[in-house]
Amino acid sequence: MISSEVDLCRMVKAGNLFHGFTLHEEVGISGVSCDMVYENGTEVYTVEAKMSLNFKVLEQACRWRSVVSSSIVAVPLSALKGWDNNGKKNIVSDLGLGLIIADDNIPARFCYDFDPFAERNNEWNYHCQVYKFPADLEFWKSCFSRIGENECPAGSKVGKRSTTFSRTIDALKIEAEKNPDYNLKQLLVNVPTHYSNVTSAYNCIKKYSECGIIKPFWKK
Repeated sequence: MISSEVDLCRMVKAGNLFHGFTLHEEVGISGVSCDMVYENGTEVYTVEAKMSLNFKVLEQACRWRSVVSSSIVAVPLSALKGWDNNGKKNIVSDLGLGLIIADDNIPARFCYDFDPFAERNNEWNYHCQVYKFPADLEFWKSCFSRIGENECPAGSKVGKRSTTFSRTIDALKIEAEKNPDYNLKQLLVNVPTHYSNVTSAYNCIKKYSECGIIKPFWKK
């Protein structure tokens, strides 16, 4: 019985949907985490496993779209109640997300046309496309390298000083190396952070740079 996100993740893994991929679980990324990340050295797919399908879940999944091949949501079959009647299908497809459904009696599988691995042709319904992009492999290598590090509160002098803020800055520096002409706001638009929005992130990081806490690594 699928009664928790742990059960749901177990069903997704049992479905063997990502042939030849390595699974990383609970990957910390700029102060937040992703439930499941599958990578094979060329492509990267994130999977957010949630017990319901709502706007908060969709927002979480959209967070990774700029740095993955495709972003995917996994939900139990019960979460799709009223699927065609309340517009959830159109919303998910318009966002270009993949969708996995799991049930107690059958293996997890991709839902309808929301399969990033499916072969497409010019006849298929464009409303059901899954957006695919080149994955940011350097970004993910940095994330995977931090798995297992001790999490420390800001200002801590113990452990490896892995904090939500330090992970955000590291991710921004990677983006800045790839785009040396980007200013701070442009970097923040492209990189998921632990801040609630770009404006909040910009004001905070700008303040720290003006105080000399961090040295600017972006174009002014």
